[in-house]
Order: sequence, then structure tokens, then C-alpha cells
Amino acid sequence: MKSSLYCIVLILIFLRLGHGGWEIASEPVKLVEEAGEIYMNPVWSPTGEWIAYTKFGYRGIWVTNPENREVRQLTDETASGFGFRWSNSGKAIAARTLNYQGRMPFNQVKIFNIENDKSWAVSDRKQRFRGIPHWSSNDDQIYILGSRNVNIFESELEEMEQKFSATKKQRVYLQSGKIVVEDPDHASKTILEPISGREYINLESSPDGSKIAFEVFGGNMYVVNVDGTGLVDLGIGYRPRWAPDGEYLVYMVTEDDGHRFTSSDIYTIKIDGSEKANLTNTADVLEMNPSWSPNGKYIAFDTYAEGNIYIVEVDNLR
Repeated sequence: MKSSLYCIVLILIFLRLGHGGWEIASEPVKLVEEAGEIYMNPVWSPTGEWIAYTKFGYRGIWVTNPENREVRQLTDETASGFGFRWSNSGKAIAARTLNYQGRMPFNQVKIFNIENDKSWAVSDRKQRFRGIPHWSSNDDQIYILGSRNVNIFESELEEMEQKFSATKKQRVYLQSGKIVVEDPDHASKTILEPISGREYINLESSPDGSKIAFEVFGGNMYVVNVDGTGLVDLGIGYRPRWAPDGEYLVYMVTEDDGHRFTSSDIYTIKIDGSEKANLTNTADVLEMNPSWSPNGKYIAFDTYAEGNIYIVEVDNLR
């Protein structure tokens, strides 16, 4: 009953709002639900064929096909669901797992091939990584920040996957709370501090690599050109994700009481700060962690406490 009312509320919101910008255009579809489990953080694959997600506490990684509802668990390893990344080809996922040697925590970078269900480690089990894994432009390497420097590992993907071609992009990552940009050939790097003296989090590069969306810890959400120019303050927002056209972001705005979230809605905004829209605007459901589909037609998200994964069709009413 609660889910049905939720769908009705969202449809009424869509009918009521007639201004420009993005709006919900259909009933939300529940993709993942399991009694007693809380699933979260859905992320579309670059091809749109799969949505990957994790469980509360970032334990494990699952994928589901939004068309036929096939569900597969890739791993149940601790912390593997935090910061996992799809390959550019959409054929594999890189993840950083957590393991212990006695009481000492260590990390390992692993790759999960969606096509053949194989997985393998590209690092040993006795390393500590401060960053999350990133793929090179053509998927042949994984890079991740270690205790001080960037570690680079060969992805060891099969030959057919290594033939995936893409324009070389800058390598962009966080180090000591600062934004680091390396040129496509990784011969030089620049430290960006768009707002001096602040710590940056939740960094996301635009699809073409020309811009960066990020948050200031304890502050607002911003977009900046990869060369450090053109800073735009987008106001309060968390965990931005790019639309495939690179012109919009989807994100969440949350409130909490110091212990748990008390409200959360999903917003979209144009990267110049215009066309801000509250997609969900619900009082009794906390929608979180949105991700835009590669074709731009759908947004996936999870619901706090309820622990389900939804997708919803969206439309730009410009």
C-alpha cells in the first residue's frame, strides 16, 4: 500500500508542475526488493544494460538488468560496494575490498567481468588505498591513490575488451582533499583549489572530461572546468551524477538529526545553476543516491530505510 501511494504522489507532482527543467514522467518501477535487506547506491552501466548496487554498509556488489530483471551477485566482500566503478566499455566493474591481517586493515583492488562472471585481483592483499579505483580511458589500466602516490595496475581484461577505444582524458582524482588533474599522457599534473583552504569530496568528471562536479566538505556543490576556470556554485547538494549530455546533474538534498537522515529528495540542475528542480518532493519517503541512465531517459535511486531500488522515467520540459 505504501509503495502504491508513493507512486501516486509522484505522478501528482509531475502533473502539477509545468515549468521547464526535468520532471518525473512515469510511475517509479521497483527493481530490487528483499524483506529485511537494505540495498543502495544504484549505478547505471555505460551501456545501460545493467544497474549495479550494493547493500547497507557497502557489503557486496549486485547487478540487475532493468529489462528482464535478471539479478546477479558479483561479490559479498566487505566494503566492495563503496566507490566501485564501471569500466568505460560497461563490461566490468573495479572495486576496492577490505580485509584484515589480524587487526590490521588492508585493501585489494579486484575486477569483476560481467560478461563471463570471472573476477580477479590486480593488487595484492597487503596494500592500503586512500582513494577509490578509476579506469583508464581505454580500460587497460586501473589507477587508485595509495598512502601517498597513485598506484597503476594492468586491468588484465580479455583481448576483446582491450580493443575498446576512447579519446584519452585527463586523470582526475582526490588527494589530501585537493583535486588533482593529470594530462592525458600523465606527464604532468595540476592541483586545483577552486575554493582556497577547503576540502573537496564526491568528485565526478563530466562525460567528455571537460568539467568536474564536486562538493566542498560542509559546504555547497560546484562545477568547474578541468583547467580550474569557470567555477559555478550550485548551492546545497550531495553526490552529484552527470546527465549523459554533460549539461545537467542529478543529486540529492538531505537533512539529518545528527544520527540518521530525516528527509531526502532528488534534484536536477543545469550546470550553469539554472533550471533547478525537485523531482521527488515527498515528505514520507527518502529518495537517495540517484544515477542517470546513459540514454538520458531514466534515473535510478534507492530509498532510505525502505531499502529498495527504483527507476523512474524523466522528461525535460524545456
